[in-house]
Amino acid sequence: MHNDHGERVEGVRKMALQFLAEAIGQCPAGLESSSNRDIVFAVLGFQYGAVQSAAYVAGLGEEAASGIVEEVVSRINGMEKESALKFLELMPMLAGKEYPPIGIGGRAIISFYNAASDGEKMSAAGSLQEILRQIEES
Repeated sequence: MHNDHGERVEGVRKMALQFLAEAIGQCPAGLESSSNRDIVFAVLGFQYGAVQSAAYVAGLGEEAASGIVEEVVSRINGMEKESALKFLELMPMLAGKEYPPIGIGGRAIISFYNAASDGEKMSAAGSLQEILRQIEES
C-alpha cells in the first residue's frame, strides 16, 4: 500500500508540473518577476488550488498535498522553498475566504486532466491567463 501512495504522490507531482508549465507558458513574459502582489497571489493561488485539487482527487491527505504544493510551486516558479512557503502559508486562509484563483485552479486542473483534445487542455490551462487579464483591467 505504501508503494501505491508513493505512485499517487508522483502522479500528482507530474500532472501538476505539466499543467502548471502549460498554464504559465500562456501567460505574459516577466510574470515570474512581477512586483504586483495581486498578480503574485493570483498565480500562486491558482497553482495552490490546482495541486490541492489534484492531490484530493488522487486520495492523498493534507500532509502529502502540502509537500507536493511546496515542491511544485517553488520549482515551477524558480523560487527558493523558503520564499514559496511564505506565500503558501497564507493559502489555507485565502481558501477559507474562497479566494477565486484557488477555486479556478482546482477546477482547471481537473478539466485539463479530463480533456479529450489538446484544444480542451489549452483552454483549461488558459484560465490563469484570464485571471491575470482581469487583474490588469481592474
